Amino acid sequence: MIPDEVLRDITSRAKAEWPDDTDMETHCIKQETEGYANLQSLDFGPLADRKAELIESAREIYDAWNDVFDTVEAEVSAYNALAGYTADELGQDLVEAWKAEARRQHDSSFASQLAYVEGKELKHRAIQATRQEIDPIKALLIELEEIVGSECYNGNIQNYASWGELDSVGRQFRYPVTFYNGNRKTKEWSVSEGMPSENLITGHYKFGSNELNIYRALAKVVSHLRSKYGLKV
Repeated sequence: MIPDEVLRDITSRAKAEWPDDTDMETHCIKQETEGYANLQSLDFGPLADRKAELIESAREIYDAWNDVFDTVEAEVSAYNALAGYTADELGQDLVEAWKAEARRQHDSSFASQLAYVEGKELKHRAIQATRQEIDPIKALLIELEEIVGSECYNGNIQNYASWGELDSVGRQFRYPVTFYNGNRKTKEWSVSEGMPSENLITGHYKFGSNELNIYRALAKVVSHLRSKYGLKV
């Protein structure tokens, strides 16, 4: 049963929003009354003592009760999902650490916490997959890139031999590789095997506004040689 004051408020807002369209007024009133009823019947479970707080928080953002219901339901659903969140072989200690980080950064929203944890798992698994693929061939990729990067040539470089004549030799130079570690970009002329594979694979050459993803390209070349020509690394 919807309280009279709530129904009056719903009706008033519908009429104010659609003063010349009775069909839309009826539609909005129906949506809101259903939203209000759904909110009252929602099972808050462990969050029962925070019901008023969650509703008030949603009401600060939305006027329509159907929007309030959607928001509150999403928060309750996210809370339940976080409570039972596992990541299989990754270990629960790691998952709990992600949850703690999520609470610190998004203490006012369970939905944001859940999105944070899901994002951490996705990134973690992506890093694992990259390391599994790249670690065994990391040394080879670094060697190949150094060969390619050292073959850059600039005809404008003036190189004179000891007898004073212009010499074509010596105009090559080592092109720098730009890497991204998730926080900032760095430019390197010498690449160490100690660089994590997830950072190494971001290595690219910058040519003005263009880029060549050299390490990804070399990894694809090695994969191609393995599958088509039986390359053993």
